[in-house]
Amino acid sequence: MVRPRVFAGLRTRKARKAARKGITLRDVGISEKTQVRYYDAVSQLYPHIESCDSLEGLDEVVSDWIEEVFTKGAPINLVADALSGLHYFMRSTKKRLPTSWKLFATWRRFEVPSRAPPLTQDLLWAMVSRCLLALSFHCFLRTGEALAVRPCDLLLGKDSGIVTLPVSKGKTRHKLSESVTIFDVTVVDILHELYALKKAQGMMKVPIWTKSGTAFRTSFYSLCSFFHVEHLGFRCYSLRRGGATSYFKDCGLMEKTLLRGRWASIAVFTFVMRSRSCLT
Repeated sequence: MVRPRVFAGLRTRKARKAARKGITLRDVGISEKTQVRYYDAVSQLYPHIESCDSLEGLDEVVSDWIEEVFTKGAPINLVADALSGLHYFMRSTKKRLPTSWKLFATWRRFEVPSRAPPLTQDLLWAMVSRCLLALSFHCFLRTGEALAVRPCDLLLGKDSGIVTLPVSKGKTRHKLSESVTIFDVTVVDILHELYALKKAQGMMKVPIWTKSGTAFRTSFYSLCSFFHVEHLGFRCYSLRRGGATSYFKDCGLMEKTLLRGRWASIAVFTFVMRSRSCLT
């Protein structure tokens, strides 16, 4: 499916009809990537349910499949996508798979997912001397958001600034640009130097990180190795978690940290704070 562009409401029926041609509301309700994941997962489940002749027996068949893929070492995301995808493609199955969803919930409680531990501020400043990571840490940026930032997205004053994110979850979901304030003087100084360099090179509209996402992760893991902290299991997302942890420690306000990090759920933020225990 080709993802349609978002367009403003049009005034005439003819214009609206033309703009909506080939678009179904069911398809645009979720992203294209999510649809692909659902399709791949359901494709693996389909051979097991193909012979099922009633919705009453479907739950048992799907439950047996979940037990099977669990034994074979499959990732839990496969089951999550398969169950959600089954409801998406076959809406009559909703509320018809109680046992299957219960097994999924049991699996999720039993096998806690591997999470990126929060990076410490001291280690962050040590790393900054070798690679520009301060913006991600200070503004709680997701890796994809950080890699998309361009010099022209920065509005810098003497002691503070704003970064407008060209890519973010909020922009994808709500079609609104998101911005984060920059108030750490050291981060502002670093960005001023970077801004001047990129302007002299004529690269104001080119992402600050000019290489691939894989190269960014490789560079980050090399820094962890350089500082002999690879055993702590830091990932690029540790910058976001670490920034949130440090900020919450300073301000002590959960709501303020939740807002700055642009988290949609307080449950996700609570998990971030619990993650601090892995470093203590």
